[in-house]
Amino acid sequence: MSDVNLEQRVDQLEAALTEEGYTRIPNEDFENIMDGKIQKSLREILNWWLFVIAALIFLLGFLGNKYARSYLQTTIEGKVNQLKSENEETIRSISNQYFSSVIGSLLDFKIETINKSKHRVEEAVVDDLKNYLYDESITIPEHKKVAVIDTIMRCYYFSKYPQRIEKMINLIKEFEAKFLLLSTTYANAAIAFNDMYDRYGAKQYLNDAIENCNKSIKILPDYGLAFARKLELNMMAITKAFDEEERKVYEQELLKVFEDIDNNSSTYLCKELIKRFEVDKATYMEPYLTRLFKDYPDELARIEARAKEAGI
Repeated sequence: MSDVNLEQRVDQLEAALTEEGYTRIPNEDFENIMDGKIQKSLREILNWWLFVIAALIFLLGFLGNKYARSYLQTTIEGKVNQLKSENEETIRSISNQYFSSVIGSLLDFKIETINKSKHRVEEAVVDDLKNYLYDESITIPEHKKVAVIDTIMRCYYFSKYPQRIEKMINLIKEFEAKFLLLSTTYANAAIAFNDMYDRYGAKQYLNDAIENCNKSIKILPDYGLAFARKLELNMMAITKAFDEEERKVYEQELLKVFEDIDNNSSTYLCKELIKRFEVDKATYMEPYLTRLFKDYPDELARIEARAKEAGI
């Protein structure tokens, strides 16, 4: 490149670097300007982050508030439902108690009415009473059901319903596994089995009759009716015995019953027993009682003496 060209380039550069092409400032001012720009940039960045943080806080607050409301609402609803359930249970319990009390009073009235009629009522009345034993929609105390069963058993015994003996047997078999029945209920059941044994002579009826007498005596140890029935049953068994060996077995059982009576200190037992014999002499039991008094005069004389002491 020639010196002339070089000089031309220098002239061009000098022309370009005129006073209008740049600004001369002191170093201190320049630094202040740069600091201002940096601070402005930092402020912009800081404001942006503050905005982001504020947005996050707002979002978290919104979500937290929504969750808190949901949790609070769920908790309140749970408590309300719990209180409602407890109140419903309380109301139901009170209603059941009141209803059970009403039913109990109604049953007492029905039983009292039947007792006044000496248990001689239409079978429809008995069936109505029996329905209470199967109605699961009402709560009846066990002792009340036991009283109902005993009343029904007495109605079967004193009335003349078709197949009443079979109904007595079915009743005792159905409920004796569920409840501890009354001594009178077992005694009446024994009478029913006694009747079937007299009709058909089947040993199972005899065994069932004696078993129910024993259950009756276990509950009421001085129940004269049950002891009277055991004496009659064994006398029937002696009369119906197929051979001498079988007859001796029942004779021994009969003597055991007399021994149990002698060992029982209750004078009321003997009084009730003799009264029962007087009733049964007017029934199909008369020939068995006649033989009993004939074959065991000493044993029966002791019982009659104790009965007189009791004021018979």
